[in-house]
Amino acid sequence: MNEEARTLEELDRVGGHAVLDFVNTVNSWSGAGSGAEYLRSYADLLRWHQLADLIGPHSTRVLSRGTARAQNLALRDALAFRDSLHAIFHAVATREPLPQPALDHLNAVIKKTVGWRRLVASGSDVSCGWDFSGAPPAAILGPVAWQAAELLEHGEIGRVKECPLDEGCGWLFLDSSKNRSRTWCSMKTCGNSAKVKRFRTRHERH
Repeated sequence: MNEEARTLEELDRVGGHAVLDFVNTVNSWSGAGSGAEYLRSYADLLRWHQLADLIGPHSTRVLSRGTARAQNLALRDALAFRDSLHAIFHAVATREPLPQPALDHLNAVIKKTVGWRRLVASGSDVSCGWDFSGAPPAAILGPVAWQAAELLEHGEIGRVKECPLDEGCGWLFLDSSKNRSRTWCSMKTCGNSAKVKRFRTRHERH
């Protein structure tokens, strides 16, 4: 979001999917750098997953039990994984070939976290969940990784778009509009900012 950075609680979730919102945890992907960082600590990483309804209070407590070193390594791994997810879904949004190194990274995370994946039955209904008992802090990457695979395999990836990098922030989102005409991550931020810039440019020319 191309505006002043906010707290995790204030951060807009405009992606339409948890994976895209995870990629959007930097203030901007435009320009030379990735902008302000919202995931500054392992506690932030856990908090984001809670706010996104990917883990509950019990999983949060279990995953909080690791050493400070293990938590720092998990945060480092999460940020590197976010870069790979950004590369994948940026390619999806721009209709470019998916980068194999990033896909390999996704496959590696799925393989590492499959041990905590569980099938849960409720009557005749079966769903997949997570049991992080005894899991290290790095297991937090599991829910996002598996949702990324689900989105790539079964989701409407033709609707994945990217807020324009030249005038916006590069955030990713699912365009749910009927005619797929959505351009900005949000009209109230990047869309409005682009309008103001264009108005000023026209005014300066005259």
